[in-house]
Amino acid sequence: MDVKSRRHLLKNRQALERDIKTSYIMDHMISDEVLTLQEEERVKQQSTQKERAAMLINIILTKDNNSYRSFYNALLHEGYRDLAALLQDGIPALPSGGGRSSMDGMTSYVKTVLCEGGVPQRPVVFVARPKLVDAIKKKLCCLGSDPGWVTVYGMAGCGKTVLTAEALRDHQLLEDYFPGGVHWISVGKQDKAGLLIKLQNLCSRLEHDSTVSQRPPLNIEEAKDRLRLLMLRKYPR
Repeated sequence: MDVKSRRHLLKNRQALERDIKTSYIMDHMISDEVLTLQEEERVKQQSTQKERAAMLINIILTKDNNSYRSFYNALLHEGYRDLAALLQDGIPALPSGGGRSSMDGMTSYVKTVLCEGGVPQRPVVFVARPKLVDAIKKKLCCLGSDPGWVTVYGMAGCGKTVLTAEALRDHQLLEDYFPGGVHWISVGKQDKAGLLIKLQNLCSRLEHDSTVSQRPPLNIEEAKDRLRLLMLRKYPR
């Protein structure tokens, strides 16, 4: 771990040990592959909340920069924004090169395709998880011969969006398996009016190069029918 990062962790460990509950923090760090199940068990064996927090910080201090970034992200996800702010200035810089495949594919072509499709940008504080990213890529590549769905699931805040967006930052994947581009749609909880707007937007995107300009669908049923026909006739894969 960088000297600066280590200094920030030591400087603020008293506040961290006093306030954090380690259970959910460790779930995030295990998902990021920076904390092992054995280390989680060592933390759980401590008697009090403060002792568990102290043990977790001791373990993080023995690790690399990724563990610091993961710990910072976990604090944010679990609502410890004040504590995360104490560590913000100690966030280590990301390496400028030599990354794995998910880091290498950012050509101008990839940037253009992802920008046009509205795919989220990589967060400033980023923890590389190459094994999980590669697993998603392999599943996406299977769609070339066997059309269907790839579902990424997990608890809220575990990094599904970041992982999936990262898997798409690959020139060869986009060129070979998504030659028509990528459309990133965030739905979330919507009332009927909000859902109709989302469906209208998707219809508009998928019809953008059509020679016939169609009016937006007027209701959800019409939007569903329009999308069904678009998928079957224009985007059968």
